[in-house]
Amino acid sequence: QSISLYIKQIQVNAFVISKLDCLLSFSSIAKKNNYVKPSMNNSSDLRIKKGRHPVIEQQLDIGESYIPNDVTLNRDIQQIMMITGPNMSGKSALLRQTALIVLMAQIGSFIPAEAAEIGLVDKIFTRVGASDNISRGESTFMVEMNETASILNNLSENSLILLDEIGRGTSTYDGVSIAWAIAEYLHENECQPKTLFATHYHELNEMKDQFKRIRNYNVSVKDSGKDIIFLRTLEEGGSEHSFGIHVAKMAGVPNKIVKRAGQILSQLESLRSKGRRVERKKDYMQDDDLQLSFFQLDDPVLEKIRDEILEIDINSLTPVEALMKLNEIKKIIGK
Repeated sequence: QSISLYIKQIQVNAFVISKLDCLLSFSSIAKKNNYVKPSMNNSSDLRIKKGRHPVIEQQLDIGESYIPNDVTLNRDIQQIMMITGPNMSGKSALLRQTALIVLMAQIGSFIPAEAAEIGLVDKIFTRVGASDNISRGESTFMVEMNETASILNNLSENSLILLDEIGRGTSTYDGVSIAWAIAEYLHENECQPKTLFATHYHELNEMKDQFKRIRNYNVSVKDSGKDIIFLRTLEEGGSEHSFGIHVAKMAGVPNKIVKRAGQILSQLESLRSKGRRVERKKDYMQDDDLQLSFFQLDDPVLEKIRDEILEIDINSLTPVEALMKLNEIKKIIGK
């Protein structure tokens, strides 16, 4: 007899077997990796207790355990978690594991966590990683903004948004401004989507004082002075340091560059509020094309002249007073 007579039965059997295969895989992996059953509900809240990344935890060295973390998001109190912390501390892993846990729960799988209460999520938006599109002439930043625009234009009340280092593809001030504006838009949008916002812009920590549903968190590290230890534990409160120079040293960047970077960082941190420039080190940079400033910043005479000039009210200064002020400055120089 023709097999066409049994097509319907074969299709039913294939569907049943595939479903059993999927459920068996779910149960097998849950038992093997200590997954738990999540509590699903119709709210828009998300509570994960001691969540883990299902892939990374399987790639750790023998005897090393994955550091779990809690995540709580809702549209009433903690809509946006602003997460700071140094590179390699685990910010991106935290974002990814949250998305994977939500996705696994909604397809019927147990999850890598101690417990979880997960409301319905209709969309998971991610802006993670850096890439460009050479064939279309799009820079890394253009790709980043395209993806971000797609997210912002397709929000819903039950969306979960994961943003990693938004704005890093452009200049610092542009990047901070864009990241701030995006976070503000997400907070003020009527959908109030649940958002994890990982950033190296510590200025964004100030947003919690202006926006009631933004909370600051940081992925902690232990600084021993010369080295840092990644604790990978999410703690409440913002981080003030990126430890990028430490990471550069760990990556094998020559010590001379690491040392010089530390000197420049110290100057930038102390001079940022004064609008002054970084001092050139002649024993390090011999090429005039690499000069960072035109004069020695630590000269007290120049500091006094700068202060004198800053105190001048140009709009009310008469020509005679201007000449007198110029004469005073010449006396300070000693000429």
